[in-house]
Amino acid sequence: MLGLLCAVLVALCIVMIAGGRGPQDLTQQHTDLPPARVNVNTASAAELMALPGIGERKAERIIQARQTKPIRTLEEFATAAGGIPADTLQRLRPYVVFDDES
Repeated sequence: MLGLLCAVLVALCIVMIAGGRGPQDLTQQHTDLPPARVNVNTASAAELMALPGIGERKAERIIQARQTKPIRTLEEFATAAGGIPADTLQRLRPYVVFDDES
């Protein structure tokens, strides 16, 4: 058991030294913003959840709302999600498109 613990600690030290990253930096990679723009009218729940501030429940609400009528603006997007704070909307702006926008 002690040997396994030592091996894990050595591996962690090697990762930290070689990559210059601490444990928090390694986990941060999974919460970065998506590299591409997401079309809110065609995106899957997983794609919507990659956006900052959008969890499973908000993604489901967005998908339900767009079935009734397409989402055309960031404000409609916020309403469809059940509410999104203004600061989060500003962070979302560069990452969302509506219909055929590029």
